[in-house]
Amino acid sequence: MIRIKSKLLSNLILLSGLFACSSCRDSPEPPIPTAFMGHTIGESSMAWSSSENTSDPLSRCQEMLRSPVSNGLPEVTRKCQNFVDNGDYLMIIQDAHQLGMERAYKFIRWKVALIVVQLPREGESNLIKELNSHFAVAEPGKKWLGKDGAAIEIRPNAEYRVLTGRTPKSDGFFVVVSSANL
Repeated sequence: MIRIKSKLLSNLILLSGLFACSSCRDSPEPPIPTAFMGHTIGESSMAWSSSENTSDPLSRCQEMLRSPVSNGLPEVTRKCQNFVDNGDYLMIIQDAHQLGMERAYKFIRWKVALIVVQLPREGESNLIKELNSHFAVAEPGKKWLGKDGAAIEIRPNAEYRVLTGRTPKSDGFFVVVSSANL
């Protein structure tokens, strides 16, 4: 009787172990992050800086806060302190290849949460074709969805100031990549 119970117990342990291992193999892989202009929503400031071939903005802010020069730049110091403390920061980069064009990256909790890219009007039809071929169309000519839930939207320049606090530098349009997950 003890032998039978022991055998049943060992079989039960073996079956539960096999079930646990097989359920691990069947768990779905997380979706590939939506990439746009070399960046993905959710990437860290370090990954962002690697793609941009520049120093990590978090490290730069930490260095700046330790510097005596920061006393003369109260607005920049405040923004850097917020990034170090909370992970929230808006970084705007002038495009060296196209005069007047900008790219903005909004970090939330030290991760890229929003990408805003200004583009010239003449590039819109090619961009729409490219987005149609890579993403699910949510609203033709205006909005696409990545497999990870990221939304890619084409918006008129009139809304640029709302997202960045700056006046648009061209008469084109801009693209916003965002996710509800962050």
